[in-house]
Amino acid sequence: MARYDLADPAAPLPQQLVIDSSLLLALRPGDDNPHAMAAQAFVRRLRPYIAALEMVVWIPLPVLQECYHIILTRHLRRVWESLDSASRLPNWLALYKHQPERLRDGFSDIARFDDLLATIPLTPVRPEDLTARGVDGPLPERLRHFITTYHLLPQDAFILAETERLGVKAVVTLDSDWQRVTEFDIYTVLPE
Repeated sequence: MARYDLADPAAPLPQQLVIDSSLLLALRPGDDNPHAMAAQAFVRRLRPYIAALEMVVWIPLPVLQECYHIILTRHLRRVWESLDSASRLPNWLALYKHQPERLRDGFSDIARFDDLLATIPLTPVRPEDLTARGVDGPLPERLRHFITTYHLLPQDAFILAETERLGVKAVVTLDSDWQRVTEFDIYTVLPE
């Protein structure tokens, strides 16, 4: 399938698109992803099509879970790093296991992220959306397929397996690993 440069305003847009966590996280104010501006411009380009109901941008649950995980673990890492190194626990995970209430302070980061997502707007994937029409094999088999065929980590492979079950043929990501995938159109920042 095709590769499209999401920074190219002339790149054709599909009617349906699955959005990956790497692109969503780059939309946050102050994000240090070098492609954050291109991601923001791409999403601005999508909004009128979504509003006119000419396009659906799906967010699978594994994408939302990964975003929340990254946001909260970054918060915990910052808290851990701010503690006195002589008396703090050995790492941020140990801090969380001993003081899970430290996670509470990161909830406002999640709320701001949810507010940001609402401005796009995205369509959450529901279990009934995953019909598996035309998909060869059960979900665990498809997960292994994407892991072994494209050398992807399980989270990315799971997102692709859900994309396949949705019947969607296009994904937008800033993750360069996905450029190895040939079964979907990939919208990303292409090297110059």
